[in-house]
Amino acid sequence: MDGRRARIVLGVGNDAPAAEIRRAFRARAFVTHPDHGGDRFAFGELVEALDTLDALGALTPVHASRVPVGVGRPESPRRFDAYDAPRRPAPHRSFADVLQAATARLG
Repeated sequence: MDGRRARIVLGVGNDAPAAEIRRAFRARAFVTHPDHGGDRFAFGELVEALDTLDALGALTPVHASRVPVGVGRPESPRRFDAYDAPRRPAPHRSFADVLQAATARLG
């Protein structure tokens, strides 16, 4: 299947963004899926159309344009460091250090 046929099957235009393509796929998948009374062949063609557009690069990841907090900007603090600090495991210590700390607590 070529890109033109894939867009016709999905019912989107040539300049449709990835979000619109996904919405069209979900809407048509609900109608054509065999579990919802649709035709197995029509659903297979719909999935093939989405795979074709994905292979052509029309579907970029949703998060590709977003930069996570703390990534790419070393001066910015990580978002949940204050909350995660008590949950982080203690740094690895040798058995002798652990034994010494335990005996110091006992007396």
